[in-house]
Amino acid sequence: MSYSDATRARVYLRESAEFRGEPTYRLIVQAFRRAGITDLSVHRGIMGFDRASGVLSSRPLRFHADLPLVVEAVGDREQVESALPEIRSCLSRGLITLSDVQLYVSD
Repeated sequence: MSYSDATRARVYLRESAEFRGEPTYRLIVQAFRRAGITDLSVHRGIMGFDRASGVLSSRPLRFHADLPLVVEAVGDREQVESALPEIRSCLSRGLITLSDVQLYVSD
């Protein structure tokens, strides 16, 4: 098993987020792909916290129709950073985190 240094970007947003009529999460994925990143995932949360709205949950008594999404991408630091301006331009409300990670690949 070998490893390499990489950067993980996580973009937190709401499921309902749109930009120019398109789902924002889809535009974020496309921006990462254009930057050459192929290791991507979109996760739908069942519970999350938003400063403006408090707890967002899918639990029956606390149901909120606008649940959190996380777009996660792993690639070279340069690839990740080259996608960020485009992502910021379509993300009106959300959070972006970057972490240095070690990418383990089984041969």
